[in-house]
Amino acid sequence: MSHETHKRAVQEQFAASAQLYVKSAVHASNTDLDKMVALAEFKPDTIVLDIATGGGHTALAFAPHVREVIASDLTPAMLAAAESFIGEAGVRNVSFQLADAELLPFDDGTFDIVTCRVAPHHFADVPRFVQEVARVLRPGGQFILVDTIAPDAPDLDHFINAVEVLRDPTHVRDYSSVEWRTFSVAAGLAVEHTQSYPKSMSFEDWCMRARVAPAVAAELNTRMHDASSAAYDTFKIKTEGDRVTQFALINLLLAARKPG
Repeated sequence: MSHETHKRAVQEQFAASAQLYVKSAVHASNTDLDKMVALAEFKPDTIVLDIATGGGHTALAFAPHVREVIASDLTPAMLAAAESFIGEAGVRNVSFQLADAELLPFDDGTFDIVTCRVAPHHFADVPRFVQEVARVLRPGGQFILVDTIAPDAPDLDHFINAVEVLRDPTHVRDYSSVEWRTFSVAAGLAVEHTQSYPKSMSFEDWCMRARVAPAVAAELNTRMHDASSAAYDTFKIKTEGDRVTQFALINLLLAARKPG
């Protein structure tokens, strides 16, 4: 699949699910957002770019601390849903911009902080995305990321990425923490903080949010139910009889800085 074909598929997938992501308890969770905000260095004139804003939860969390947030997304319907959500919250310092994460429509050195949360595993070219982040950051600016990652063990990496692709074919890859550090350093960013932690998920909600067909949901249940003991331990899989009820994805919180 070409990059352009992949991006159209992403737009179609998330346009149909926009309101589900706005209302998603997982995406609205303050835990990730609090961690991101705690790492940020705010000044009265700080300008933030939130890439792949989705439902707008990250933009909304950063807005009270800064002069301006630009919430960007590849999918027009998702951007519209985020704008409605943030507008209903009474926030007025967030603007909205259609943007490709791998070809950002902003000048060099525009932003003090760039954020991206639980999205890059859908990007066709993550190294290019990180290079674009570095380009639009001002010297001394911060990149603050949360995304799902794969364990270092190859069998667990294969397991979780295969499951993710089955659930949502627009999934490209959960990278490892080491890979994220490599991407950041290659783009000229200095990694200052990394933390990985499990994020609990309801199996039913996880399938519903991606509008998974019943046959696919059954196959996902089988793969998790019959997974190795290492997968059960790593992904905190819980079952009731033959039914998977809960599991955890591994999230990475990363903060990096553009020298200057």
